[in-house]
Amino acid sequence: MSYATMRDGARLHYLSFGRGPDTCVLLHGFAMNAAMWVPFVAPLAHRVRFIIPDLRGFGRSHKLPLRELSILDQHADDLHDLLLALDLHDVHLGGLSMGACTALQYQRRYGFGRIRAYLHMDQAPCVLNGADWQHGLLGADQDSQLGAWRELLQELEIHRGKPYGKLPRRLRKRMWSGLAQFTSYAFHNRGMRLIGNLSRHERLIRRVAPTANWPVYLDCLRSYMEDDYDWRPSLSQIKVPMTLLIGLQSRMYPAIGQMHIAEHVPHARLVQIDNCGHVVPFEAPRVFLRELGRFLAPAPALPRTRRARIASPSASASVA
Repeated sequence: MSYATMRDGARLHYLSFGRGPDTCVLLHGFAMNAAMWVPFVAPLAHRVRFIIPDLRGFGRSHKLPLRELSILDQHADDLHDLLLALDLHDVHLGGLSMGACTALQYQRRYGFGRIRAYLHMDQAPCVLNGADWQHGLLGADQDSQLGAWRELLQELEIHRGKPYGKLPRRLRKRMWSGLAQFTSYAFHNRGMRLIGNLSRHERLIRRVAPTANWPVYLDCLRSYMEDDYDWRPSLSQIKVPMTLLIGLQSRMYPAIGQMHIAEHVPHARLVQIDNCGHVVPFEAPRVFLRELGRFLAPAPALPRTRRARIASPSASASVA
């Protein structure tokens, strides 16, 4: 197992495998971990070196304390420290959902001086809806869902500091039920939605989402609801080649909102994937692998703006 020391002394876990002159750093989404990428990127490991961190609070970095009030500031700082610790330059960077948020926050705080190209996967440029934006997290359902989560967070907050096993059973049940509902937004495929609903069962979900540092999930949700995660003003500073993978049936972030990124990054290449929801690698693995290979191929110049509509094969709706 590999670890990198962060500025606060915390040791962030990461996977390192593959070989070749190029390095790709991939960032996972909320309630996921670094290992989720392995089946998808293994076919390319013969020519690319992959560095895949467990973001703080997740996977083998679950127990690390948060030093920043903003979860994405924390993740962006950790990404910067990881690149410094491993002396990485000219990196291909990719992020899915929360990982994409981390990449945009990193760009806003540090710029993309160490980044060669950026792969952005199903994430809107602004999280919260407002007077000028209605395409954020959960789209039209945002107000109702965030209201329910705020109530749950308030009930759980008074138990902060307690071991997970000491939480009232009814609150534990509500926490996993809320996570299951959130997870259901991640999938378009009905079968995968049913699998996502299994996260309401505590014994099953704890195998994926550890609970030793259970408040990190509350801190993450609270940060999404309260912090400034509107990257539209900073997107225009992205000058490196950029590819957007957009699930046209994404319920987590409406596709129409994601397409607005091209207004700020006119050289971005948009890949619109039909019959696909939020978690693109899982719902369209063949398309994802093809586009990842294309992203990692040498590119002599910025691609022209284009909008490629790709019909995902029915077989790609499940993960082997």
